[in-house]
Amino acid sequence: MNNSFSAEANISRSPVPFAASLAVVSAICLALAGSAGYSYFSLSRLRNEYLSNRAHEIASLTDTLARGPGRRNNAAFWQNLLNENFDSFGPSLAFIALEDRAGTVLASRSKLGDAVLSASAGLTSDQGTRLYILDYPLVSPRQFQAGPSQSISSWRMRIGLYTSDADFIYRQAAIQIAVTVVAILILSLLTFALLRTLKRVLWLRAREQSERHLKALGSMAAVLAHEIRNPLGAMKGLTQLAQEEIPRDHSTQVLMKTVVNEAERLEKLVSDLLNFAQPRQSDLREFDYMKLIADVGDLLEPRFREDGKRLEVAVDPKIIRIRSDEDGLRQVLLNVLLNAIDFSPPGGSVILRVRYQSRQKELVTEVDDSGPGIGTENAEELFEPFATRKPKGTGLGLAISRQLVENLGGSINLSNLPGGGARCSIRLHAEPISGQNTG
Repeated sequence: MNNSFSAEANISRSPVPFAASLAVVSAICLALAGSAGYSYFSLSRLRNEYLSNRAHEIASLTDTLARGPGRRNNAAFWQNLLNENFDSFGPSLAFIALEDRAGTVLASRSKLGDAVLSASAGLTSDQGTRLYILDYPLVSPRQFQAGPSQSISSWRMRIGLYTSDADFIYRQAAIQIAVTVVAILILSLLTFALLRTLKRVLWLRAREQSERHLKALGSMAAVLAHEIRNPLGAMKGLTQLAQEEIPRDHSTQVLMKTVVNEAERLEKLVSDLLNFAQPRQSDLREFDYMKLIADVGDLLEPRFREDGKRLEVAVDPKIIRIRSDEDGLRQVLLNVLLNAIDFSPPGGSVILRVRYQSRQKELVTEVDDSGPGIGTENAEELFEPFATRKPKGTGLGLAISRQLVENLGGSINLSNLPGGGARCSIRLHAEPISGQNTG
């Protein structure tokens, strides 16, 4: 017995806070992402501080070596000093230069050429090589003439370092971000799996509970059917016999007709209750689906004519035979078409369409009425047992129809039509029989 809708309805009313759980996990993931971003920003600043400290260390050491009489204000000495000690400062040093206030290079040593000596301080790039450049001011030397017209009052050292010397910090940042991303993905997948498993468990529990209720309902329905049908049949039969004995124009004929009609309604209610609580097993066999539709149309023709409505059938003539439950589909079509008749206005039409979708391998049967539609109601609620909008309806027709269709592995649903009215769509997974049109 397929009670998936009842189980889903019970889950939707379950106290388990699915939304709250997702919100908590989302907050944790955002916190992890924020922490990773902050750590990356902090490590970037640490890298700059590391390069700055290394550049200050080289500049301070060079300044110390240049101290002494006749050294600090001697450009030639500085050039010799840089030539002799450049390689000893380590492979991370790209260049070192001495400049005056005007930016004139007085002494230099570079692995990248002289063009890089004029690059701006801080992080920069020269021909794809990333550098960190530090301007290190020197204590003002004494006045001396570097040339006939040049007076030097203050100098500075420019230190250029390869940023690759601090790549280990970036690697740590990249590893931390990668770990955080993996943690977020694992947490998300685990949460999804746990919630899905929990939903499945709740669905199974709800279905088990629903089946217990239906089993109890089936037992009760069987007892009621035995206790009600016999006296009800006797009442109906005796009333019809009395109608035959009384003149047709007698005033009690109307009352007796009401008794017969109500007895028939109670018989239908008992039959529907039995069909819902104790559904029949599907009998799968090959049959002519178009003939089934024609038979149902002929059966309902008096009802259409009596209500002043008409049935229009639009099918692909090449769709002939299918393999399914003929009696079950007959009952589904009768229930759906009777609903469409009840809600269509006098003079209205009910349209039945049949088509085959080869890509999805689905046989689609659609029944459109010309009534007011289902409005803003939740269409799924109309498939619940005893939910009906008809004054004399049992509320079991659509519930039984869904049960029968889902037992065949298909689906049935209701929707509003754009121009007014409602559509009932029945989808069945049906392999095409040889000779059918599958386009």
